[in-house]
Amino acid sequence: MKKIAGLLFIAILMLSLAACNDSTPQETQEEYPDPNEIIADNYEDPDDSLTDNDLLPLEPQDELMVETEVFAGLNSGERDGEITHVVIHFISNVIANRVDPYAIEDIERIFRDYGFSAHYIIDRDGTIHLAVPEYRVAFHAGAGTLADFPEYENNLNQHSIGIELLGIGTRDEMSQYLTAAEYDALDPALIGFTDAQYDSLNRLLHNILARHPSIQPNRRHIIGHDEYAPDKVDPGTLFAWDRLDFMHQS
Repeated sequence: MKKIAGLLFIAILMLSLAACNDSTPQETQEEYPDPNEIIADNYEDPDDSLTDNDLLPLEPQDELMVETEVFAGLNSGERDGEITHVVIHFISNVIANRVDPYAIEDIERIFRDYGFSAHYIIDRDGTIHLAVPEYRVAFHAGAGTLADFPEYENNLNQHSIGIELLGIGTRDEMSQYLTAAEYDALDPALIGFTDAQYDSLNRLLHNILARHPSIQPNRRHIIGHDEYAPDKVDPGTLFAWDRLDFMHQS
């Protein structure tokens, strides 16, 4: 009997160890996938039966010439909501550096220091930077509401792709950051947005819309941050919505 009891104890111990080894650790906000292993967010793989050919690229980097190095690893979370919106923002380092507010290393540090993120950042020269894969949630929209989507209150991140343009708004829009004298001393070329940025944003939006049919090409689904969170000023009145191709689709 002692021998049988001993064998039963060993068997139970082995099963317990196996269960521990099979357990999956809880995902943390800081975990981030390799940008070179980006896959589409619109497939289901309940039994891990998909082959490599079934995993479509989330974004064609060759076509868009997307940079993945500078902002790789920004904070992101697990996405469990349908992607139905694009939210457009602007960002700069003008508070700390009014001469060179778009130095990319400074912009990267702002994201990391404050713990927020976007899926894409578009530089002044039109370079599109990928920071967070679309199948992950980026922390860009924060708290807010949309009249047509009350269920998204304080939860738009789960349902959106965030795009940051390097840009500066009007004097009034920047008044919480700069005095009137500081703003007036800025090089006018630093204010607003560049032709290259509009060109790249149009290419990026074309690509996103082609892959996400739930994002309808209209202003209900492609919005500014200020439309979701009225205390925000981006992308502001200098952002020319009329320069976006989807605005002219019949």
